[in-house]
Amino acid sequence: MSYVQKLLLTAGTALALVFGPISPVSAAEPSPTPEDWVGTWSAAATGTVPNLPTGYADRTIRDVVHTSVGGSGVRVTLTNVLGTAAVRMDAVTVALAAAADTPGAVAGSMRTLTFGGASSVTIPAGGEVLSDPLPFAVPEDGNLLVSVYTPVASGPVTYHQVANQTSYLSVAGDHAADESGAAFTSAITFWPYLAGVDVLSEAEGSVVAFGDSITDGNASTRNANHRWPDYLADRLIAEDGPTRLGVLNAGISSNRLLSNTWNPNAVSRLDRDVLTATGVRSLIVLLGINDIGGQPQHHEPSEIIAALRQIAVQAQARGLRITGGTLTPFGGSSNYTEELEGVRQAVNDFIRTSGVFDAVADFDAALRDPATPTRLRAEFDSGDHLHPKDAGYQAMAAAVDLGKLTGHPAGRWASTWQTAMARTTPGADLGLPNQSIRNVVHTSVGGDAARVRLSNALGTAPVLMGRVTVAIAARSDGPDAVAGTMREVTFGGSPSVTIPIGGEVLSDPVTLSVPADGDLLVTVYTPAESGLVTEHPRAYQTSFIAPDGDHAADEPGAAFSKPTTAWYYVTGVDVQSNLLHGTVVTFGDSITDGDRSTLNLNQRWPDLLADRLAAEPGPTKLGVVNSGLSGNRILDSSVGTGIGGPNAYARLSRDMLTTSGARTVILLEGVNDILNLAHPDPETLKLALKQLAAQAHAQGLTVVVGTITPIKGWRSYTEERETVRQAVNAFIRTSADFDAVVDFDAVVRDPADPQQINPAYDSGDHLHPSDAGYRAMAEAIDLRTLR
Repeated sequence: MSYVQKLLLTAGTALALVFGPISPVSAAEPSPTPEDWVGTWSAAATGTVPNLPTGYADRTIRDVVHTSVGGSGVRVTLTNVLGTAAVRMDAVTVALAAAADTPGAVAGSMRTLTFGGASSVTIPAGGEVLSDPLPFAVPEDGNLLVSVYTPVASGPVTYHQVANQTSYLSVAGDHAADESGAAFTSAITFWPYLAGVDVLSEAEGSVVAFGDSITDGNASTRNANHRWPDYLADRLIAEDGPTRLGVLNAGISSNRLLSNTWNPNAVSRLDRDVLTATGVRSLIVLLGINDIGGQPQHHEPSEIIAALRQIAVQAQARGLRITGGTLTPFGGSSNYTEELEGVRQAVNDFIRTSGVFDAVADFDAALRDPATPTRLRAEFDSGDHLHPKDAGYQAMAAAVDLGKLTGHPAGRWASTWQTAMARTTPGADLGLPNQSIRNVVHTSVGGDAARVRLSNALGTAPVLMGRVTVAIAARSDGPDAVAGTMREVTFGGSPSVTIPIGGEVLSDPVTLSVPADGDLLVTVYTPAESGLVTEHPRAYQTSFIAPDGDHAADEPGAAFSKPTTAWYYVTGVDVQSNLLHGTVVTFGDSITDGDRSTLNLNQRWPDLLADRLAAEPGPTKLGVVNSGLSGNRILDSSVGTGIGGPNAYARLSRDMLTTSGARTVILLEGVNDILNLAHPDPETLKLALKQLAAQAHAQGLTVVVGTITPIKGWRSYTEERETVRQAVNAFIRTSADFDAVVDFDAVVRDPADPQQINPAYDSGDHLHPSDAGYRAMAEAIDLRTLR
């Protein structure tokens, strides 16, 4: 298939081969593989524009960005990840820039971008949106204009603060399609709202440069694109043959590994800025100097080393090749001391010799003064003795081995259990100090090794896990372990780990014969006060707390005297097996979460789907994990004490796109928007479902969408809301934006009154199914659509 054909197919034209309906699921040929698309430019969100609480009402923003690799099509990612209110964009355009330092477009190059076919888009707080593909000749090593018109006040504006590039603001009005730059009278030195540009390309993929101000290009010449990632892109372009890799800059000035400053710490932004970058194959990490020299200073290298290890572990788990960059000299800068220099040297020794990284870029050796190795060479020093100037950035790019920027297999790992984090635990403002939490979790598939993912995604302070263990549960409703199965879990070889604010950590593998359709105990001991506790409140599973001391390694459960129906900190368990083909992610609200299902019996519909897959002849090849959140909405968040959690857009990367081994997503969302908004708009919900599917497709996932089940009899039911549900369901059943549809509505509705749940499937609240209803939902899924 030609690239033009692929582009047209991606854009939703009628080139796809559509099979006949398979009741109750219909399927179509998948979209083109995500390898056709690569990132050519990116910028990480750093904060919100100061002194602008209501946004750019009736203004047009024209961002100027520089491409690395070229292609025959373009799509754009817009961001509101740090905003506090939804932002409406009524016009978005892309064009070739006439010059790197002016707002004018090349004549005839202006194009309008759409989102699910619509020319306007609203981005919920915390979310991002991906435009539809557009045929467009994107040059490599060129400049684009991406213009956004925001008609109304929209709250704080998410931006990338230090662009080293001039962009522009217009006078009042919609000037997004203006080829002339005359209306753009105000210059800015940051990028509002824009997160990424992808191209349809023959390139192999992209490499992400993940770092701080030195990766961001501080002190490089403005508008000249002389950051070291730009020079790296120039080297790749200069190689013989087509350009192999795009280069994406995920640097943030002042960024740290371990704590937030005025921007999110590196571990907390890893999913968004690296692991889900379009076409990512490789990662170059250069982080730690701000942890050493910034406030508070870290005088102990082990914490920095542990964070770098964790970034490597999570990147390699996604199949990325990681290059570790040594920390560059800072002698003579305002924060330099001999003690801190010793920390830098210890971190660099780890980077060079640990074997944690697939390759090393010795930026320190490339830039240091041979006569005074604690300092930058004079010809590379911008003058502040910390940041290189252009020549120094060029020397850094030259230190990267281009032959080692290719990926490696992630191995046969897949998620067997997962939960989405919704809120922080009420009444536990200081954490759970000197307590052991034994989480009971149910597997879908088995394996011969396990690894555990722990979350501080919603926390307000770093949390120390003093000990973590995993064992096979003796029974599904108790805290006792099967004798001989207790395993200590480590993180970079250490039995303890500190999770930064907003971050997650992935453990080292542990040898354990994990049963399919069984129960595990994942126990964490939190020795100290640690701020708010990240939890999934409605587990429909009893877990246990030992209120005094470290009992993580206890096989008997006697110390675990306090039952709870929440899961604390643990968010996922992966297993390794050569038999596994991957994992199905079920992403939804309370009906996916299993609300009203029988406690401790694993009767949620995703559990029953896993049972169906396990009952097929031969080894079970697909895991099933549950990313349902009771009360969750597509458009609005409920965090803090609310149970609904971040909206679907805001949690997409964490709860779906980075799931280990994810192949397929079954999406069932929208009922809470319909039941809680005063006047829900079906068109808004349709576009939102299209957007969620587009982002999943961009990561290579097959997307199955479920129709919204009946709501008549629920306390907020109205005929207006029922009309919206019917309109959204009609769209789901007929849209070409999904790979398959499962008609949950048709399965559980009452034939005598189709607006309500069949009494045989009703839990009693007229919204949530009973166990029998959840079984009917699981049986409605055509297993052929999941492979």
